Amino acid sequence: MTGFWTTADLGPADQVGYWTDVLCQAFTPLIPVRSRDHVGRSRISSGLPGWVRSSGIGALQAAEIASCTQQVTHGELEVSRSPEDVVFVNLQIDGRCLTEQDGRRCIVSRGEFAVVDSTRPYTLEFVEPDDSSELWRVLSFRLPRESVTDLIGDPSRAPTATTFDGEHGSAHVARSLMVSTWQSREDLGSGTERQMLGTAHISTVRAALAGALRSPSDGFAPDDGMRRAAAVSYIDAHLPVGHVSAADAARALDVSVRTLHAAFERSGTTFGTVVRKRRLRACSDDLATGDPRRSIASLATYWGYADSAHMAKVFRSEFGCTPSEYRRRNSRAPSTSHRQFPR
Repeated sequence: MTGFWTTADLGPADQVGYWTDVLCQAFTPLIPVRSRDHVGRSRISSGLPGWVRSSGIGALQAAEIASCTQQVTHGELEVSRSPEDVVFVNLQIDGRCLTEQDGRRCIVSRGEFAVVDSTRPYTLEFVEPDDSSELWRVLSFRLPRESVTDLIGDPSRAPTATTFDGEHGSAHVARSLMVSTWQSREDLGSGTERQMLGTAHISTVRAALAGALRSPSDGFAPDDGMRRAAAVSYIDAHLPVGHVSAADAARALDVSVRTLHAAFERSGTTFGTVVRKRRLRACSDDLATGDPRRSIASLATYWGYADSAHMAKVFRSEFGCTPSEYRRRNSRAPSTSHRQFPR
C-alpha cells in the first residue's frame, strides 16, 4: 500500500482530529496530544500540522512522518483496538523522541532508533529539532510481530524502549538498510523483489534485537535466545534458496546440531516446526503482496514445497482455503498511486 496524507489544506481546528485518523490508518490506534508544555516548546502555536508518506515493502509497511512537538499514546484501549499485532522500528531523522514501554524509557536522537510492540502500551513524545524551523521526522518500519516474537515477547527481557546507536554493529546495518530502502522505494519492481527486501529488513532488525536482549530470568541457558534468533535469521535467508536443514544451520552458527535442537526444545518448539511456520508465513506474504500473475506452482517451488498440491494441503490446514483463495482474500499488491486520507 502506498499513500500520502497531509494536514496542509486544513485549518488548525481540524488538524488534530485528522491527524489522529491519519496515525490510526497508517500505523496502529494512537492518540496524539499537545499539552501546554508541548506548545511552549514548539514553534507551532496552534493546530497540529504534519504529513505521512507510506509504502509497502513485502510484509513490511514503511513510512516517513513529520509533525510538531507532541505526545503519542498507545494505551490499553488502543491495544485492545489494534487490528493486528505488529512491531514498529522508529528511526529518528530529525528532532528526538522520548520512548516509553515495559517500564523503561529512552531518548532517541537523530540517526538512532527504538522498537515498540503494539501488543503492550507505549508512549512516544516527539520534539522538534533545536537548531532549525523544521518539524521532527521519523522513518518507521512496521513488522509483523510474529517475525520477532521470540525476541520481544517477554517484557522483562525485550529490548523495547531501548536506544539503538545507528553508527555501530548490526544497528548500523539496520539503519543503513532502512534509509537506502526508503530512498529507493520508487525503483523497486516486482512483488518478489519487495518480499525479499522485506525479509532482509527483518533479519537485520532481528540481529540488532538479539544483540540487545537482556539477561534471561527464565532459567534457559544464556545463549539459547541468541542461538534461536540467529537460527531463525538463517532460516529466513535460506528459504528462497531451497531446503533448510538443521545441519546446515548449525554449521553456519558454529554449534553442534544437538546444541541447536536443544535451544529450540527448551523454548517449547523444534527447529523443524519453526522452518515450517516461517515457510508458510513467507509464502502467504508473497501471495498477499507479490505479483498476482505468478502461478501457484511457481510459488510452491520457490518456497520449498514439494509441489502445488503439497502447498495447497498446508494452506487448507492452516487457513481453511487454497493458496488461490488466500491470494484473492488478502491481496495487497503494491500500488504506485498516492492518495490523501479521506476526511
